[in-house]
Amino acid sequence: MKNSTLTLDHNGSFDRIFTKHISNAIDAVGKDRLPTLLIKLIKFRIKIDAAILIIYRPESKPILLNSTFKEKRAKLGLNNYINDTFVLNPAYLSFKKGETRGITKITEISGKDAIQPVHYTNYKIKEARDEDLGFLTEGWPEKLEEISILFDLPNKEMGELAIFKKKISGFNKSDLNTLQVLEPLIHSIFKNHWSTVRQSIIRKNSMPTKNTRYDSFGENTLSPREMEVAKLIFEGHSGNSIAANLDIAIATVKSHRKNMYKKLGIGSQQELFSRYIDSISL
Repeated sequence: MKNSTLTLDHNGSFDRIFTKHISNAIDAVGKDRLPTLLIKLIKFRIKIDAAILIIYRPESKPILLNSTFKEKRAKLGLNNYINDTFVLNPAYLSFKKGETRGITKITEISGKDAIQPVHYTNYKIKEARDEDLGFLTEGWPEKLEEISILFDLPNKEMGELAIFKKKISGFNKSDLNTLQVLEPLIHSIFKNHWSTVRQSIIRKNSMPTKNTRYDSFGENTLSPREMEVAKLIFEGHSGNSIAANLDIAIATVKSHRKNMYKKLGIGSQQELFSRYIDSISL
């Protein structure tokens, strides 16, 4: 009877703490601290070593909402991912195919054979056959196992909560079962949060007042496609990201850039930005 009482007390304490985590997350909907509290909620139930929360949007770079990466090199790897190599990630490829909700181990959808030699030239990646993807983004931490929790969102957008664990321990079946139970709760909380903060975060990340200038930059000189390329350059996209967003080859991007420079009478991206700054000063 004594042991049974102790077990009940322990379970009761666990349930109270977990309920508090849920309450904290719900109270934080629409506030900056929600992503952190959502990760804490998961960490209370599953041991993880790192997590990131990202938004994918059509024809845009991903938006990073939260990261627990601490090391400087890991932060560099995350920056390279957001600005360049996200187009190779299984989560992004799922997004492009319209598969925007679920829980998936990267090992199940990695598609190592899809990486071609040209990718190592065009993207900031290095070959790493013992990694789940078969490659690593430059700076990305090594030997991490990943699970992606995908959230379908309005406006053809998708959220990804990626959780990581060192491969030496890895995720087990019990972890996956726990995530399946938590997923409807996490999905509901985050979907409500994103609907509340979406406009302010997009405005903060895309500077819409300047985007109006992007849309009209070169309108009397450049072709419509060249204007699209220029706009994406101003928004910080790499050549590979531009190719992915416009669904064209990297060689075509380079051709548009070359023609654009010729028409504008410039020879570098720095001069392109100078032209843009001159145009918004008028």
